[in-house]
Amino acid sequence: MKQAEIIQGCKKGERNAQKAFVMTYSEFILNICLRYTYDQHEAKDCLQETLVHVLKKIDQYNEIGSFNSWLSRVTVNKTIEYLRKYRKLKILDLSGESELRIDESIHLKIEEETVLNYMSTLPEKYKIVLNMYIVEGYKHKEIAEQLGVTESTSRSILTRARQMLENAFRDVDEKETGRKSQVIFLKKK
Repeated sequence: MKQAEIIQGCKKGERNAQKAFVMTYSEFILNICLRYTYDQHEAKDCLQETLVHVLKKIDQYNEIGSFNSWLSRVTVNKTIEYLRKYRKLKILDLSGESELRIDESIHLKIEEETVLNYMSTLPEKYKIVLNMYIVEGYKHKEIAEQLGVTESTSRSILTRARQMLENAFRDVDEKETGRKSQVIFLKKK
């Protein structure tokens, strides 16, 4: 079945289309869930909740934008909702914090998988904001709305998360090369 057929069939409540939807999009959804939970069992729980939610609310997809983008947003929202519910996710308002200034230095190239592995070691709120901003491409306004914080808090959390990762990578690089390198994280296009 093609994507349009799956979507239309799901909107009509057709079982074959729903089955095709689950078969086609489960891995896509699970990968997003894993980026936020870093736990296979929790990611599978989020997958289940997302699948049920999407199949109930698929008529809200207006077919103007990309279905994958819509599905990604719904998945992120459901995963954050799950984390709030089961992990008691709390984010404090840090709106008075100053931004990190990056000086000129040597740049270090790091594989995306390595970055994701290091991200998994960060405290919950830092992982979530980093994922939403760098991996998913959310803007600070959207992150703030999702997490119930101010835009400046979102920026502060992102800055602190980047600083933690930069320090971790700088320490590893210094051990390997004997010199400190600068690490810069760019937003995924």
